Order: sequence, then C-alpha cells, then structure tokens
Amino acid sequence: MTQASPNLMTIASTQTDDQCSAPDHSLKPTATSIRQRNQHMILKAASEEFSVTGFDATQTRDIAARAGIPKANLYYYFQSKENLYARVLLSFVEPLLKASAALRESDDPVVGLQAYIHARIRIIQENPHSSKVFSHELLFGGKHLPEECKNSLQAEAQRNVDCLRSWIDRGLIAPADPEHLMLFIWSATRTYTNLGWQMSLITGTPKPDDADYKCAAATITRMVLSGAVPKTEKGIKAAAFIT
Repeated sequence: MTQASPNLMTIASTQTDDQCSAPDHSLKPTATSIRQRNQHMILKAASEEFSVTGFDATQTRDIAARAGIPKANLYYYFQSKENLYARVLLSFVEPLLKASAALRESDDPVVGLQAYIHARIRIIQENPHSSKVFSHELLFGGKHLPEECKNSLQAEAQRNVDCLRSWIDRGLIAPADPEHLMLFIWSATRTYTNLGWQMSLITGTPKPDDADYKCAAATITRMVLSGAVPKTEKGIKAAAFIT
C-alpha cells in the first residue's frame, strides 16, 4: 500500500526514557503532548468548518476562531489551508483503509463482510465531519485529494474486489459482479454521511444516534449476506449470526 508523505501523516505519540523513569513528572504536559493536543484541536475545528462551507469557501481565520487560537498559531502547525485540508482527508482515509483488512481471501466471507460493514459504519460514526468532507471531495472529482491517498484507495479497492471475486469463483458467495457488489456496500454505508437530513426525516431525530448506527450496520450486513451467501446450511447460520 502506498504510504502518505511525511508532512501529511498523523504525528505519532512519543515518550522519552526520562518520562518512563520519572513517573512523578508524568502528568506534566510535554512539548510533544501540547503539539499533538493543539494539532488535534485544529484538525477537529477544520473538519467541522470544511464540512459546512467546503474547501473553497472556508477561511483559515474561521478555523482558528472555531479552535479558539490566533490565526498565526494555525500556520505554526500547518503550512497552508491546502495542507490542513489534506490532513483532514487523511484522518478519514487512514481508518478507511485499515477497515479493508477484514476482507481476506483466506477468511470466511460471512465473518469478513460483517466485520467490514460494521467497521465502515463505525468509522463514519466516529468521524462525522471528516467523512462528510471526504464525500464532498469525491463528489467533485477528488481534485484536492493527495495523490498518495488516491493511489492507496485505488490499490485497496482493487484488492477488495479481487477478494470478492475469489470468494465468488470458489462458490463461497453467490455469483455477482464483484465491482458492483463493492459499490453497493460503499454506497449503503456512506448514506449516513451524505443523507443526514433524510435520516432525520425518517427517524424523527436531529441526527443518527448510537442505536441508529448499530441498527444500520446490522441491517446492511443482513441485506448483503442474504443475497451473497448461498442458500445452504451455512447461509442459514449466517442469518442467525447477524446481530
């Protein structure tokens, strides 16, 4: 899988030997922890701002105001609005790519598909703003999506389709077009990002809650497996397996 360039990667937390050997100072903020906290705060504010106004209309001063910091401080941590936007996209793309680990040709497709669908729903639930930014970016052709992200997403999508095709060829799931099966799963799970107001219209709540997301994951999984798993004893067990 293609790796994102260093200036776009999330900075990993570190701990020095001195911190490990001096527990009485462990509660004191370090330069690293302060930097990580501020970056997280700015990224959160940027995700919220970009999700409302989009890339072109968003002003860095509005992001700084939402984060409660001077505008100059924003540029201390991020080189430009473009760099910040790329980091917001990456904060959603990274867990999305990790979710694909559930789809492996050697695994049981019932277990793999359920894990994959639940993981995608969970990622959208935990990242409501960056998932919306990502969806909007794709809607307009991904012109601001970093090239390394595009390459990683394309490679992972092909691997996922190859996994589905392998399961189909071996009779583990019913015959279907693997590309369109994958697109169906993507579109079903992304509905909770793209159609917020319609969700409110149906459920009568301002936004999906935890119960809605759990029900969505179970329902989508049941629909996919009821069509994909052959009508055998294993298929009957699969239906009972879904919760």
